[in-house]
Amino acid sequence: MTSRIESIDKNLTSQLESKIGQFKFCSIAMDESTDINDTAQLVLFIKGVDENFDITEELACMRSLKGTTKGCDIFLEFQEGLLTLKVPITNICNITIDGAPNMAGKKSGFLGLFNQNYPGNNVVFLHCVIHQDALCKSALNMKPVLAAVVKLVNTI
Repeated sequence: MTSRIESIDKNLTSQLESKIGQFKFCSIAMDESTDINDTAQLVLFIKGVDENFDITEELACMRSLKGTTKGCDIFLEFQEGLLTLKVPITNICNITIDGAPNMAGKKSGFLGLFNQNYPGNNVVFLHCVIHQDALCKSALNMKPVLAAVVKLVNTI
């Protein structure tokens, strides 16, 4: 069973690497969260467009953050994830992050470290709109729906 899962993983990864190699531009959406086992996880989603304007959107990787979740830890795992999938930094035009200091900090947060390590980049940083669900939840009675979604996400 393990070898079959590893085979499927290698196949899906090679398909994604092939598509990434054809991207003219891509964007990254990333978030760091703690799972139910109290382990910090960094999730990267990639959306890219090739020369035929075919759009691909996939879960690029999920990386466990061991120890701390400082901006430098997130930045290193980000780099490792992109290196593994062979994503050229020059193709990235947008990165979406949340507003936490370890992500959005201009000096020691991910945003600051990215700009320090890739000066002159044309990457646009956006604040994640997903976190606005908390505002909607307080205005609407969506607790039963959100409870089911949170349970499903935590299970995954």
